[in-house]
Formats: sequence, structure tokens, C-alpha cells
Amino acid sequence: MLFTGTVPGVEGHVGYLAGRYRNGALSDVWTDVSRCAERTFTAWVAGCSCGWYGTGRPLTTVGQFAARRQWATEHLAGVLADATGVVTTSATG
Repeated sequence: MLFTGTVPGVEGHVGYLAGRYRNGALSDVWTDVSRCAERTFTAWVAGCSCGWYGTGRPLTTVGQFAARRQWATEHLAGVLADATGVVTTSATG
């Protein structure tokens, strides 16, 4: 499940929702985790086509959104800052 297309200036960074298999391995960008059998995964994990992975999130809809948010706020924000020289911050609350 892709999060976004490529962003100008940060080619090679396409986010996706990965699943952590029971053996600890992670699914790849080509796996549509929404179509996998129930209990295939132990956690949702944000992944990026560059090889970056976030931390495990609960197997809930909220966990899916948390993984997407982690990719955007922790990984992509840093990549954008490096590419543009502009540091972004996220609003919380």
C-alpha cells in the first residue's frame, strides 16, 4: 500500500506500508498488505523505497495511520530538509 508518489527533489523515496512477518522479516514495496490473510503480520511498519524502515505499530487502522505519519514526519521531512535546506516541523496537539 503506497503512501505517496515521488516528490520533486526527493526521487527514490516512495513510502509504503510494510507488514512484519512472524519470523521478523518485513514485506517489500510490492506486497499489498491489505490483501494478506489475517494474522500474517505481527505489526505494521512504515517503509521507504530507499531502504528506511520505521518502528512497529499495532495491527489496527490507527496503527496504519501512525506508520504513514512516521514515514512523513520522521523520514520524509528529513529527506526534504536535506534536499531543500528547509527544516520542517510537525504540529502536535
